[in-house]
Amino acid sequence: MKNDIRFYWRLVLRRLPVMLAIIILFTALTLVQAVRLPAVYETEARLLVEAPQISGDLVEVTVTTSADEEITIIRERLLTRANMLSIANQFDVFENYDELPPDTIVELMRERTNIQSSGGRNEATLITVSFEARSGQIAADVVNEYVTRIIAANVELRTGRAEGTLDFFENEVERLSGELASRSARISQFQAENADALPADQAFRLGRQAVLQERMSSAQRELSTLIDQRARIIAIYEATGQIAATDNTLTDDQRQLRDLERELAQQLSIYSEDAPQIVTLRRRIDTLRNQVATTSPQDGPGNSGQAVLDMQLGQIDAQIESLESVISEAEAELVRLEDSIARTPINAITLQGLERDYENIRMQYDSAVARLAQASTGERIELTARGQRITLIEAANVPSEAARPNRRLMAVAGVGAGIGIAVGLFILLEFLNRTVRRPVEINRWLGIEPLATIPHISTRTERFKRIGFRVATLLLVAAGLPAGLWAIDTYYIPLDQLATDVMSRLGLA
Repeated sequence: MKNDIRFYWRLVLRRLPVMLAIIILFTALTLVQAVRLPAVYETEARLLVEAPQISGDLVEVTVTTSADEEITIIRERLLTRANMLSIANQFDVFENYDELPPDTIVELMRERTNIQSSGGRNEATLITVSFEARSGQIAADVVNEYVTRIIAANVELRTGRAEGTLDFFENEVERLSGELASRSARISQFQAENADALPADQAFRLGRQAVLQERMSSAQRELSTLIDQRARIIAIYEATGQIAATDNTLTDDQRQLRDLERELAQQLSIYSEDAPQIVTLRRRIDTLRNQVATTSPQDGPGNSGQAVLDMQLGQIDAQIESLESVISEAEAELVRLEDSIARTPINAITLQGLERDYENIRMQYDSAVARLAQASTGERIELTARGQRITLIEAANVPSEAARPNRRLMAVAGVGAGIGIAVGLFILLEFLNRTVRRPVEINRWLGIEPLATIPHISTRTERFKRIGFRVATLLLVAAGLPAGLWAIDTYYIPLDQLATDVMSRLGLA
């Protein structure tokens, strides 16, 4: 065991220059990279999404965008190409701004910007905005500009939606109002054009039809009676040459006398001739007879039967003509009523359709008016900043120290990487080396036990050459490697850019 340790220790000392060269190389590369990397300053601001100050149970808010959706919209609007170029130019984020392509500037700005939100449905939503820049002042200025634009975008988004909602319902109310007026005018026009066949008056028309039919039947009966009476009068006159008295030819005294005579005949069947009632009736009858005899015209050339016949026939013809006129008017009105009654069901269906459309539009109008009132209230809530809003709770401060790179950590990592690679190389060389260098290896590989082993005996000159080579190698690595790296960084390409290109080609960046 002691021989193995001594062997590997000597082997380490023999390969120490190469291992030191590797360690120095990686340490130098790391130190150069740590020095060359620009300082990156990072700062952040915090914003809070506040709940509406007016309860939704009291007022229905028209802008119902959730906090997550609103943050997403604002983030996408903030990270637009125009905003990135404007902010980068305004705060001189990049030293070589004029030399960088616009696409590169936009990509770098988005990479250095970080907007995150935390919180849930039952928790307040917190927004963190951070930015990385080459100086603390630039980082703070950019973050504060982000905050200003986020708050402005929040106000613009919510007020814009509230105003858009209000404009929509105002236009909708105006449109529906015009539609209501148009529908009302159509209903009024239809009712005016069909005033004689509206369903509301159908009961009256049916009643009027029944009355006219009854009136026409009565008139037809009277007409038939008059026609028969006229025929009888003519037949009696032609047969006897006399005119039968009729109610139409009697005077008032004659009619009263006839009625008293009939009453007298009825009373004699009840009372005797000496009864006071009978005596009174006889006196009245005698008085009326004297009056009728005095006032009745006497037969003569001027008052012949033909004249009386013509008079009676004239009266009957006048009554017949009047009844025929009544029947004709009733028939004409019945025709009109039948037409209007027949058209009423169709008009009722059409009018119901018009009224149904009017009622539907009226309901839409009432709903639009109610929502217009809600939209007006919602707009006032947003304009007075009493709805959901984003407020600043902590502005971005100018950082006093760079966020990265951690130069000490990079230096330690470089030394560690050099040592690890050197040790790994040492182990790899031993694993690949299959030569016999110790007696134990002769026994292991050949299966024989050597009696004695004679190592290589170096001369003094060889020892001095070996030591000089090692010292020269160490000096070359210690002095030449940093000088070479400096020359590459100064005259060819910056080491940080070279490292970035190498990493990019290897697919590690």
